[in-house]
Amino acid sequence: MKEITGTTRIFPVIGWPVEQVKAPTLFNAYFRHHDLDARVIPFKIEPERYCEAVRMFMKTENVGGIFVSIPHKPMTLDAVEQATLRARVAGACNAVYRDADGVIWGDLIDGEGFIRALARTAADRPLVWNKTRALVVGTGGVGCAIVASLAAQGVAEISVFDTNRAGAEALLARVEAAYPATRVRFAPPDASGVDLLVNCTPLGMHAGDPMPFALEGVSAGAIVADCGMKIEMSQLLVQARAKGCRIQKGKEMLIEQAPLYLELFGWPGVAADDFRHLEAL
Repeated sequence: MKEITGTTRIFPVIGWPVEQVKAPTLFNAYFRHHDLDARVIPFKIEPERYCEAVRMFMKTENVGGIFVSIPHKPMTLDAVEQATLRARVAGACNAVYRDADGVIWGDLIDGEGFIRALARTAADRPLVWNKTRALVVGTGGVGCAIVASLAAQGVAEISVFDTNRAGAEALLARVEAAYPATRVRFAPPDASGVDLLVNCTPLGMHAGDPMPFALEGVSAGAIVADCGMKIEMSQLLVQARAKGCRIQKGKEMLIEQAPLYLELFGWPGVAADDFRHLEAL
């Protein structure tokens, strides 16, 4: 891998903590494989100093953009000059970049990565969006992004559940205002008659975790997705496969959103398969 020099493009990953972030491993492997003079570096910055840090980094000539990690995604809306519609609807950003005019933008691409992964998962029987009923459990950063992106696709109905009901209902109000054609509701998880079931909670990443939701009544052929990445096959996915469901692993969303980051940061046209085959995964 190239040494860091004065010509290296730097991409901070800002979080609190940062020990869990995967972007440095994934993207530095990509840069190394393609002999690119760039490096992703984690920065552990407390919330009280986050917005100031974003503005400072984005004034730095050799910083090409910022990866945003927990818990900073919601407050990024206050740190940037403009935000995309999907970021505003979800109430968070996970990427900060400059446009051609130098304006600092925030975007949220988790959801778009999920949608692209879903296209692969459902390639044999694509979902008809305006007839699709979805269930999303967990409305943290990833859950908000997925709900916003599903609504942007024009899904017929999204049921949402989270233990933080107030936060979930605030999300649904924003979705309803932006995408009135999609029916949204807060409801306890019920798999019956649902075409797409998505776990956006941490449940299932550790032995002994309860299921994030029950699969009683789930239709064979429904798609069950788990956004967790600590283990490849959670109990939710194991049980879903046993019931004849199509499944989507958490890392698929990560792979599909990687090219989206690079496009925002000035490298358009990269294919997800360029990341899929990296040993870093």
